[in-house]
Amino acid sequence: MLSKYKIKQIIPLLVAALLLTATSCSSDFLKEYSQDLSRVKTVTDLNELLMGDCLMPLGEAGVKYSTYYIHNTNYAVLHFMGDELQENISTSGKPDLIDMASTYFPYFCWQRDTWVDFESKSTLSSNEAQYWDLAYEKIDRCNMVIDAENDVACDNDEDRALLRHVMGECHYLRATYYFTLVNLYAKPYVPSTAESTPGVPVKTSSKVEDKEYTRASVAEVYRQILADLDAAEADLKDVKSPATIYHVGIDAVYIFRSRVEMFMQEWQKAADDAKRALDEDSYLQNLVGWTDGYPISSDNKEVVYSNGSSCFGNIVFMAPGRKNNYGTVYSPAFEVSDHLVSLFAKDDGRRTAYITNQDDVNYHRWSYHKINNSTKHYNIYNTASDVFCIRTAEAYLNLAEADAELGKDAEACQYLTRLRKARVASNAAVSLSGEALVKFIREERERELCFEGHRWFDLRRYMVDTKYPQTTTIVHTMSAYHMVNYHDVRQYTNYYRLEPNDDAYTLNIPKDVRDFQPSIGSNTRPDRPYFRQEIASWR
Repeated sequence: MLSKYKIKQIIPLLVAALLLTATSCSSDFLKEYSQDLSRVKTVTDLNELLMGDCLMPLGEAGVKYSTYYIHNTNYAVLHFMGDELQENISTSGKPDLIDMASTYFPYFCWQRDTWVDFESKSTLSSNEAQYWDLAYEKIDRCNMVIDAENDVACDNDEDRALLRHVMGECHYLRATYYFTLVNLYAKPYVPSTAESTPGVPVKTSSKVEDKEYTRASVAEVYRQILADLDAAEADLKDVKSPATIYHVGIDAVYIFRSRVEMFMQEWQKAADDAKRALDEDSYLQNLVGWTDGYPISSDNKEVVYSNGSSCFGNIVFMAPGRKNNYGTVYSPAFEVSDHLVSLFAKDDGRRTAYITNQDDVNYHRWSYHKINNSTKHYNIYNTASDVFCIRTAEAYLNLAEADAELGKDAEACQYLTRLRKARVASNAAVSLSGEALVKFIREERERELCFEGHRWFDLRRYMVDTKYPQTTTIVHTMSAYHMVNYHDVRQYTNYYRLEPNDDAYTLNIPKDVRDFQPSIGSNTRPDRPYFRQEIASWR
């Protein structure tokens, strides 16, 4: 939908789910499969269609026929635009990477044209369009399932309950996809201007429409998101504990709606929904003294919902802790940024659970450690998403921030302290007020929610916070390498800067979409040449 190849046709639903192309994972989730819409006769068929075609595909990294591969990166690009990562330029050799310059350079260095690679070649049109197309493709499938509600037989109470669950999940998913789109391709939500700020096109029917699409306002998109979440609440209000984290329960609805309301600066509503979520489930995993490997998975009771799964860790670090066939230690392409590392106290369990400096046996660079990216996990789907994951920890943070914005400092400190006692060995208690408290909560969000798709969107909303606006200047680098005596060595490094309130906080509408549908319009992004070039001394 809404791209060059999809606007004037309904994409047939896949007979075999995109998610289920391999059998290496033993998850119960993978036992469900997709059906063609024409074969849907029962509620069970519709549920299988939902699970097969409406969710994000599963991410996987591994080796096949001696070739390293990654399947389904989904929205891993979100992690590259903020200040959570930095390029690894700690070694004279070339870090092991997967087409880093070609794929992520225009996002990592905030280029005006995200279809142009590091060598100024126009090679990335399909890569640029995938983030737009993927969300609208999933929205299209959700629309089809929702429109089929009255076409399936419900012969008993069990069928009727399952139908309500399917409808609730579809509305929830559609809300998350529109939220992702509007925060990638539109300016942040500002209450005073949201009605006039261009958002993204909204379509809530599977009916074929041969027309020129235009963009709904940011306010209209958010109203649609909230309408879907209200529908999800009505359908899922009795779903307290789904059988697996791959089905939506009412706590996930409350947590996500509180997030949306925070972006709208509807602080009381955000607080109310976060509190409802914690009333349902307040569990926190204890990370104090963490030594148990990768913390985010389906085994973590703190994860209340996950859509898709992650291969992000392998994008930034191909083979942690290993040497290649030439005896060279694999080195991460991207490291955890110095900025993020500096936020963790030494006795903060997240400093070893979420990040680590032990995976690179030579350089001891800080690298991603939240979801399993080890070589032992090659060719296996991960069991949790790096972007579409909902955890109870977010409910604590949402409630603390909303209370702080409302001037309820004592209540905010209370919830923040409860979270930190499950994370930090000492000095867990928080006793702050006013702007200092809000600043601390934002730093706590960085620590707790790093590499889960929050930071880039949070940076955007902080800029337009009416009470406590906050801006950040970010510097990223990109290096060029050349071959010397059969070894790649760094030739030079370019430095790029993202300024506060920069237009590059919003992606432009993909070029292929704009070319085919000029009525959708475009966003302004400035040219961004490097401001400094460092020539490598060993070149």
